[in-house]
Amino acid sequence: MAALERDLERALAVLQRNPALRPQFETDLISLIDSPGEGVVELVSFAMHELRWPAVERAIRSRLSDPGRNVSDRRLHEAMLDAFSDAWRDRDHYARFGHQG
Repeated sequence: MAALERDLERALAVLQRNPALRPQFETDLISLIDSPGEGVVELVSFAMHELRWPAVERAIRSRLSDPGRNVSDRRLHEAMLDAFSDAWRDRDHYARFGHQG
């Protein structure tokens, strides 16, 4: 998990260091959630647990409200939405979040 977390930290740093690009980053992240391939859930969850961008949260909620979504995508969207909570169940998988009281 250490290599993955290093990459997620790098991605988060790019998002944080470039606030002027936030609209583009939001668009990019939202496009990722529509085809949640390998690493997408981890990237979106990790970054959004820290950043909590409302546009991304709304997009995920919108996907969840679509009754025609397939069950696999629905589970992935639920996992990403969970990251917007302080009680995110996967937070302990990451050093950044797992050691907070």
